[in-house]
Amino acid sequence: MASNLNSFPAYFALFKLTFRQLFWSRRGLLILIGGLLPLVIALVVRFYARRSGLVNGFIPNITFLYYGFLTNLCAIFYGSAIVSDEIDGKGLTYLQMRPLRKSLILLSKFAAYMIGTVVLISISHLLLTGIMETHPKLRDRFLVLGMSFRYTGSMALGFLAYGAFAVLLSARYKHPVLWGLLFVFGWERITIIPLMPMGIKRISVTHYLMTIFPDFKLRRDMLDDLLGNTPPSVWVAALVICLLTVGAMWLAIRIFREREYLM
Repeated sequence: MASNLNSFPAYFALFKLTFRQLFWSRRGLLILIGGLLPLVIALVVRFYARRSGLVNGFIPNITFLYYGFLTNLCAIFYGSAIVSDEIDGKGLTYLQMRPLRKSLILLSKFAAYMIGTVVLISISHLLLTGIMETHPKLRDRFLVLGMSFRYTGSMALGFLAYGAFAVLLSARYKHPVLWGLLFVFGWERITIIPLMPMGIKRISVTHYLMTIFPDFKLRRDMLDDLLGNTPPSVWVAALVICLLTVGAMWLAIRIFREREYLM
Protein backbone atom coordinates (compact mmCIF):
# COMPACT_ATOMS: atom_id res chain seq x y z
CA MET A 1 0.00 0.00 0.00
CA ALA A 2 2.81 2.42 0.91
CA SER A 3 4.49 1.69 -2.41
CA ASN A 4 1.29 2.54 -4.28
CA LEU A 5 0.90 5.78 -2.35
CA ASN A 6 4.49 6.75 -3.05
CA SER A 7 3.97 6.06 -6.74
CA PHE A 8 0.85 8.21 -7.03
CA PRO A 9 2.72 11.41 -8.03
CA ALA A 10 4.38 9.48 -10.87
CA TYR A 11 1.02 8.22 -12.19
CA PHE A 12 -0.50 11.70 -11.83
CA ALA A 13 2.44 13.18 -13.72
CA LEU A 14 1.86 10.60 -16.45
CA PHE A 15 -1.83 11.56 -16.48
CA LYS A 16 -0.98 15.24 -16.97
CA LEU A 17 1.63 14.47 -19.62
CA THR A 18 -0.83 12.34 -21.56
CA PHE A 19 -3.44 15.07 -21.30
CA ARG A 20 -1.04 17.61 -22.77
CA GLN A 21 0.07 15.22 -25.52
CA LEU A 22 -3.47 14.44 -26.56
CA PHE A 23 -5.12 17.84 -26.33
CA TRP A 24 -2.40 20.51 -26.42
CA SER A 25 -0.96 19.43 -29.76
CA ARG A 26 -1.81 19.52 -33.44
CA ARG A 27 -3.94 16.44 -32.91
CA GLY A 28 -5.99 18.46 -30.46
CA LEU A 29 -7.20 20.61 -33.36
CA LEU A 30 -9.36 17.67 -34.45
CA ILE A 31 -11.57 17.71 -31.39
CA LEU A 32 -11.42 21.52 -31.13
CA ILE A 33 -12.62 22.03 -34.70
CA GLY A 34 -15.11 19.21 -34.23
CA GLY A 35 -16.52 20.90 -31.13
CA LEU A 36 -16.69 24.36 -32.74
CA LEU A 37 -18.35 23.35 -36.01
CA PRO A 38 -21.79 22.53 -34.51
CA LEU A 39 -21.70 25.87 -32.66
CA VAL A 40 -21.30 27.69 -35.99
CA ILE A 41 -24.21 25.67 -37.41
CA ALA A 42 -26.26 26.46 -34.29
CA LEU A 43 -25.65 30.21 -34.74
CA VAL A 44 -26.87 30.00 -38.33
CA VAL A 45 -30.00 28.10 -37.24
CA ARG A 46 -30.55 30.52 -34.34
CA PHE A 47 -30.66 33.63 -36.53
CA TYR A 48 -32.08 32.29 -39.78
CA ALA A 49 -34.41 29.38 -38.93
CA ARG A 50 -38.08 30.32 -38.74
CA ARG A 51 -39.89 26.98 -38.76
CA SER A 52 -40.75 25.67 -35.31
CA GLY A 53 -40.16 22.05 -36.32
CA LEU A 54 -36.61 22.79 -37.46
CA VAL A 55 -35.80 24.73 -34.30
CA ASN A 56 -37.15 22.12 -31.88
CA GLY A 57 -35.65 19.16 -33.74
CA PHE A 58 -32.24 20.73 -34.28
CA ILE A 59 -30.51 19.67 -31.02
CA PRO A 60 -31.71 16.02 -31.06
CA ASN A 61 -30.83 15.57 -34.74
CA ILE A 62 -27.40 17.21 -34.67
CA THR A 63 -26.56 15.24 -31.51
CA PHE A 64 -27.64 11.98 -33.09
CA LEU A 65 -25.94 12.53 -36.46
CA TYR A 66 -22.97 14.82 -35.84
CA TYR A 67 -21.93 14.27 -32.24
CA GLY A 68 -22.29 10.51 -32.68
CA PHE A 69 -19.88 10.63 -35.61
CA LEU A 70 -17.49 12.88 -33.67
CA THR A 71 -17.56 10.54 -30.66
CA ASN A 72 -16.57 7.55 -32.79
CA LEU A 73 -13.83 9.46 -34.61
CA CYS A 74 -12.26 10.96 -31.47
CA ALA A 75 -12.42 7.66 -29.59
CA ILE A 76 -10.46 5.90 -32.32
CA PHE A 77 -7.86 8.63 -32.84
CA TYR A 78 -7.27 9.50 -29.19
CA GLY A 79 -7.73 6.03 -27.74
CA SER A 80 -5.24 4.59 -30.21
CA ALA A 81 -2.70 7.27 -29.32
CA ILE A 82 -2.57 6.14 -25.67
CA VAL A 83 -0.13 3.34 -26.51
CA SER A 84 1.07 4.17 -30.03
CA ASP A 85 2.37 7.63 -29.04
CA GLU A 86 4.58 6.09 -26.37
CA ILE A 87 5.93 3.55 -28.86
CA ASP A 88 6.62 6.12 -31.58
CA GLY A 89 8.09 8.62 -29.13
CA LYS A 90 10.28 6.01 -27.40
CA GLY A 91 8.57 6.84 -24.11
CA LEU A 92 7.98 3.19 -23.24
CA THR A 93 11.71 2.69 -22.79
CA TYR A 94 11.73 5.26 -19.99
CA LEU A 95 8.47 4.05 -18.44
CA GLN A 96 9.63 0.42 -18.38
CA MET A 97 12.74 1.44 -16.46
CA ARG A 98 10.64 3.03 -13.73
CA PRO A 99 9.15 0.99 -10.86
CA LEU A 100 5.62 1.51 -12.19
CA ARG A 101 2.93 -1.08 -12.82
CA LYS A 102 2.07 -1.36 -16.49
CA SER A 103 -1.62 -1.76 -15.72
CA LEU A 104 -1.71 1.56 -13.84
CA ILE A 105 0.31 3.24 -16.59
CA LEU A 106 -2.36 2.30 -19.10
CA LEU A 107 -5.24 3.23 -16.80
CA SER A 108 -3.68 6.63 -16.00
CA LYS A 109 -3.39 7.42 -19.68
CA PHE A 110 -6.92 6.17 -20.35
CA ALA A 111 -8.25 8.42 -17.57
CA ALA A 112 -6.61 11.43 -19.24
CA TYR A 113 -8.26 10.52 -22.53
CA MET A 114 -11.70 10.06 -20.93
CA ILE A 115 -11.67 13.27 -18.90
CA GLY A 116 -10.36 15.37 -21.78
CA THR A 117 -12.80 14.15 -24.42
CA VAL A 118 -15.88 14.13 -22.19
CA VAL A 119 -15.19 17.63 -20.82
CA LEU A 120 -14.54 19.17 -24.23
CA ILE A 121 -17.52 17.56 -25.94
CA SER A 122 -19.87 18.28 -23.03
CA ILE A 123 -18.84 21.96 -23.04
CA SER A 124 -19.46 22.09 -26.79
CA HIS A 125 -22.92 20.55 -26.40
CA LEU A 126 -23.88 22.83 -23.50
CA LEU A 127 -22.84 25.89 -25.53
CA LEU A 128 -24.89 24.62 -28.47
CA THR A 129 -27.88 24.18 -26.17
CA GLY A 130 -27.34 27.66 -24.74
CA ILE A 131 -27.37 29.17 -28.23
CA MET A 132 -30.63 27.44 -29.13
CA GLU A 133 -32.20 28.33 -25.78
CA THR A 134 -32.33 31.97 -26.94
CA HIS A 135 -34.48 31.13 -29.97
CA PRO A 136 -38.03 32.45 -29.44
CA LYS A 137 -39.66 29.39 -31.06
CA LEU A 138 -37.94 26.81 -28.86
CA ARG A 139 -40.39 24.96 -26.61
CA ASP A 140 -39.76 23.14 -23.31
CA ARG A 141 -36.59 25.12 -22.55
CA PHE A 142 -35.84 23.52 -19.19
CA LEU A 143 -36.48 20.05 -20.59
CA VAL A 144 -34.12 20.75 -23.51
CA LEU A 145 -31.42 21.92 -21.10
CA GLY A 146 -31.82 18.77 -19.01
CA MET A 147 -31.61 16.64 -22.15
CA SER A 148 -28.15 18.09 -22.84
CA PHE A 149 -26.85 16.29 -19.73
CA ARG A 150 -28.47 13.04 -20.87
CA TYR A 151 -26.87 13.42 -24.28
CA THR A 152 -23.50 14.01 -22.64
CA GLY A 153 -23.93 10.87 -20.56
CA SER A 154 -24.69 8.74 -23.62
CA MET A 155 -21.71 10.21 -25.49
CA ALA A 156 -19.48 9.50 -22.48
CA LEU A 157 -20.46 5.83 -22.70
CA GLY A 158 -19.49 5.94 -26.37
CA PHE A 159 -16.08 7.38 -25.50
CA LEU A 160 -15.71 4.68 -22.85
CA ALA A 161 -16.59 1.69 -25.04
CA TYR A 162 -14.90 2.74 -28.27
CA GLY A 163 -11.93 4.20 -26.41
CA ALA A 164 -11.28 0.90 -24.61
CA PHE A 165 -11.53 -0.92 -27.92
CA ALA A 166 -9.06 1.54 -29.49
CA VAL A 167 -6.60 1.00 -26.61
CA LEU A 168 -6.84 -2.75 -27.20
CA LEU A 169 -6.09 -2.27 -30.90
CA SER A 170 -3.20 0.04 -30.05
CA ALA A 171 -1.68 -2.51 -27.68
CA ARG A 172 -2.02 -5.33 -30.20
CA TYR A 173 -1.55 -3.91 -33.71
CA LYS A 174 0.95 -1.64 -35.42
CA HIS A 175 -1.68 0.50 -37.23
CA PRO A 176 -4.54 0.73 -34.69
CA VAL A 177 -6.23 3.76 -36.25
CA LEU A 178 -6.73 1.91 -39.54
CA TRP A 179 -8.22 -1.14 -37.79
CA GLY A 180 -10.38 1.09 -35.61
CA LEU A 181 -11.79 3.02 -38.54
CA LEU A 182 -12.50 -0.23 -40.38
CA PHE A 183 -14.44 -1.46 -37.36
CA VAL A 184 -16.37 1.74 -36.60
CA PHE A 185 -17.15 2.80 -40.16
CA GLY A 186 -17.15 -0.68 -41.65
CA TRP A 187 -18.60 -3.40 -39.43
CA GLU A 188 -20.64 -1.05 -37.25
CA ARG A 189 -22.26 0.47 -40.35
CA ILE A 190 -22.97 -2.94 -41.88
CA THR A 191 -24.94 -4.00 -38.79
CA ILE A 192 -27.42 -1.12 -39.15
CA ILE A 193 -28.55 -2.26 -42.58
CA PRO A 194 -32.32 -2.86 -42.22
CA LEU A 195 -32.17 -6.40 -43.65
CA MET A 196 -29.56 -7.54 -41.11
CA PRO A 197 -31.00 -10.07 -38.59
CA MET A 198 -31.14 -9.17 -34.91
CA GLY A 199 -28.39 -11.67 -34.10
CA ILE A 200 -25.95 -9.62 -36.20
CA LYS A 201 -27.14 -6.29 -34.81
CA ARG A 202 -26.56 -7.48 -31.24
CA ILE A 203 -22.83 -8.00 -31.79
CA SER A 204 -22.49 -4.31 -32.58
CA VAL A 205 -21.50 -1.73 -29.96
CA THR A 206 -23.69 0.84 -31.72
CA HIS A 207 -26.77 -1.28 -31.06
CA TYR A 208 -26.38 -0.95 -27.29
CA LEU A 209 -25.27 2.69 -27.35
CA MET A 210 -28.33 3.67 -29.37
CA THR A 211 -30.55 1.80 -26.92
CA ILE A 212 -29.37 4.23 -24.24
CA PHE A 213 -29.42 7.29 -26.50
CA PRO A 214 -32.49 9.47 -25.70
CA ASP A 215 -35.17 9.34 -28.40
CA PHE A 216 -36.34 12.86 -27.49
CA LYS A 217 -37.91 14.45 -30.62
CA LEU A 218 -36.26 11.92 -32.94
CA ARG A 219 -38.25 10.22 -35.67
CA ARG A 220 -38.75 6.59 -34.77
CA ASP A 221 -37.50 5.42 -38.15
CA MET A 222 -34.08 6.94 -37.37
CA LEU A 223 -33.59 4.37 -34.61
CA ASP A 224 -35.44 1.37 -36.06
CA ASP A 225 -32.53 0.32 -38.29
CA LEU A 226 -30.17 0.39 -35.31
CA LEU A 227 -32.40 -1.22 -32.70
CA GLY A 228 -34.56 -3.60 -34.71
CA ASN A 229 -37.94 -4.78 -33.47
CA THR A 230 -36.82 -6.16 -30.10
CA PRO A 231 -34.17 -3.86 -28.59
CA PRO A 232 -32.74 -4.71 -25.17
CA SER A 233 -33.74 -2.74 -22.11
CA VAL A 234 -31.68 0.28 -21.11
CA TRP A 235 -30.20 -1.51 -18.10
CA VAL A 236 -29.18 -4.51 -20.17
CA ALA A 237 -27.56 -2.23 -22.75
CA ALA A 238 -25.66 -0.33 -20.04
CA LEU A 239 -24.47 -3.60 -18.50
CA VAL A 240 -23.29 -4.91 -21.89
CA ILE A 241 -21.38 -1.67 -22.57
CA CYS A 242 -19.68 -1.87 -19.16
CA LEU A 243 -18.76 -5.53 -19.68
CA LEU A 244 -17.37 -4.80 -23.15
CA THR A 245 -15.33 -1.91 -21.77
CA VAL A 246 -13.94 -3.91 -18.86
CA GLY A 247 -13.18 -6.87 -21.14
CA ALA A 248 -11.40 -4.73 -23.73
CA MET A 249 -9.33 -2.94 -21.09
CA TRP A 250 -8.45 -6.23 -19.38
CA LEU A 251 -7.18 -7.67 -22.67
CA ALA A 252 -5.33 -4.44 -23.47
CA ILE A 253 -3.60 -4.46 -20.06
CA ARG A 254 -2.70 -8.13 -20.40
CA ILE A 255 -1.18 -7.59 -23.85
CA PHE A 256 0.57 -4.41 -22.72
CA ARG A 257 2.12 -6.21 -19.73
CA GLU A 258 3.29 -9.28 -21.61
CA ARG A 259 4.30 -7.89 -24.98
CA GLU A 260 7.82 -6.67 -25.70
CA TYR A 261 7.58 -3.50 -27.76
CA LEU A 262 10.60 -3.06 -29.97
CA MET A 263 11.99 0.48 -29.94
